[in-house]
Amino acid sequence: MKSALTDACTLRLNNFEGPFDLLFYLIEKNKIDIYDIPIFEITEQYMEYLSAMQEMDLEIASEFLVMAATLLHIKSSMLLPKREETATEELDPREELVLKLVTYKKYKEFSQILREREAYWEKAHYKLPEAIPVIQQEDELEVSPLILRQCMVDVLNRSRERMNDVSKKMQRILDHEKVSLRTKIREILGMLAKGVRFCFSKVFSPLTRSRLEIATGFLALLEIVKIGKAEVEQPVAFGDIYVTPKKPDK
Repeated sequence: MKSALTDACTLRLNNFEGPFDLLFYLIEKNKIDIYDIPIFEITEQYMEYLSAMQEMDLEIASEFLVMAATLLHIKSSMLLPKREETATEELDPREELVLKLVTYKKYKEFSQILREREAYWEKAHYKLPEAIPVIQQEDELEVSPLILRQCMVDVLNRSRERMNDVSKKMQRILDHEKVSLRTKIREILGMLAKGVRFCFSKVFSPLTRSRLEIATGFLALLEIVKIGKAEVEQPVAFGDIYVTPKKPDK
């Protein structure tokens, strides 16, 4: 039989679920009759596997060590000399181990059947039950003509009110004051063309002009100063702004 150490690199030693799994593997590997186990060879291979597991720094569970002690005990019992008068009456020390292995084999085969069934039924998919819609028959509603007429009048009145509200809003938008920057620029240039120095707050007074018109006039003045058509002066901080026509350079 092969040494366990020669197979240590190809066999996942930590894949055995228990000592019986390892023992059953050795029996199947060497094609041994489970009722006539060569205890010496099996014990030797079992111990070699445990040694291989130790060399690979694998943790050995206590039940593996208990099985090793059991095999060594059976091996030592079979090595002891037997008395001739009691040889026929003594039980085979392997008998208890054989019974446990037979039981383990039965459960192992049954677990394999269960795994095959699980693999087969994993391919099946079930559809959840759907709720059956309840078909309700519509009941006929009896309404008098007077009620229908009143409902129609109410709907028309609400619609008319909404339309009037929208019309009022549109009218306010259309009636909004229109102030053009270009118009204010022309207005200020017209005053500068007379060659007269004027006060901005006097021309664009809050008493006669709207806030939008004053703001637009101020922007127009900045544009005129930018193009070099006028000069501005403010003697006092936050005071009046005086605008003077700028003479063209000779």
